[in-house]
Amino acid sequence: MKRLLGFRPCCNRRQRGFTLLESMIALMIVAMALPALITLVMTQLDGSGAIRDKTYAHWVAENQLARVRLLQQQKSKGALPSYQVPEKDSGLVDLAGLRWHWQLNTIAMDTLPVKGFKRVEIAVRLMGPAEGASLGSAMFNEDQPALARLTGYISDPDVVQ
Repeated sequence: MKRLLGFRPCCNRRQRGFTLLESMIALMIVAMALPALITLVMTQLDGSGAIRDKTYAHWVAENQLARVRLLQQQKSKGALPSYQVPEKDSGLVDLAGLRWHWQLNTIAMDTLPVKGFKRVEIAVRLMGPAEGASLGSAMFNEDQPALARLTGYISDPDVVQ
C-alpha cells in the first residue's frame, strides 16, 4: 500500500547516521572552538575581579574622605579644637580580606574668592591579602598605579563662617 501512495524510504540502510569522517570533522571543530570558549570565560572572570578590586578601592577612598569630613565636623563643634587637616597622610586598611594603601593630599584653594576651602585627593592601591604576612611600607611601590582616585572638598571651620 505504501508503494501505491508514492512513499519511498528516503535512504537505504547504509546511508543512515554519520560516517566516521563526518564524526571526526565534527570533533575537530569542537576541539578548535572549546579553547576559544574557555579563554573567553577566563577573560570575563579576570574582568569581574578587576571591577571588584576597583569597587573596594573606591570604598576605601570614600571611607577616608568621610573620616576627614567627620573630624572637621567635630572640630567645628569644638570637640577637637586643635585638629588640622594634614597636608599629606597615608595608611593601611584591611577591607574584604585585602590590604589597601591610601594616600591623602590636601591642597589649599587660594584662588577661590571664599577663603578656607581645601581640595582633598585620595589615591588607593592594592597591597595584597590581609591575612598574610605583615605588609609594611617597605613593600609599597609608588609606581604602581592607583586603583581608585577620589577628590573631595572641605572647608576649614575656623576660616569659613
